[in-house]
Amino acid sequence: MSVDRFGNPHAPNLSYARGNILRRTEDDFQKLQVAWSVIRRRGLDRTYVFTGLEHGLPLAAEELQFADDELAPALSFDRLRELALEHLGGSRETDDVAVFNRMTGATMATHLTLVKPADVVIGVSASHSHPSVVRAAGHVGARFIDTAGLGAFRDAIATERGGACRADPPRGDLRPSATRCHRHCGQARA
Repeated sequence: MSVDRFGNPHAPNLSYARGNILRRTEDDFQKLQVAWSVIRRRGLDRTYVFTGLEHGLPLAAEELQFADDELAPALSFDRLRELALEHLGGSRETDDVAVFNRMTGATMATHLTLVKPADVVIGVSASHSHPSVVRAAGHVGARFIDTAGLGAFRDAIATERGGACRADPPRGDLRPSATRCHRHCGQARA
């Protein structure tokens, strides 16, 4: 397990360390709910976002104040949950709603469609995989291996049997799995 610049161990499946206050994802969501209540109480004109993560979406001039991923949920999440559960036939006591951006939604949909429990998902990037990939793999019961760089990815492919390259072939692709893996990864497996 790697550590952050202060020597704190990174949380499992994340590229940063957790603290004593925000120990889990559930704590993060509770933190957001508290922040949203403060935003609702103070109002948009007395709220300033200093996260450095500006995710606004330009809309009509009168809608611009709501185009922020912290402000909009503060004002709309409860109503969105209510309407979604009503539309889908759910109950607040037993069901919930999750809103995803297009990338997280696509990642989750891909895992739900293609990955089976006990499959191996291998992530490859320059530094670490996004938490949404790690969580999607975990959600479907897959084992996730994070790699940084092509060499580490090739090593993971070489040591795993029945992993990332085991996917069913596209229609008409009758080549053995190892051939498909070799074509895509430069590594063949027995």
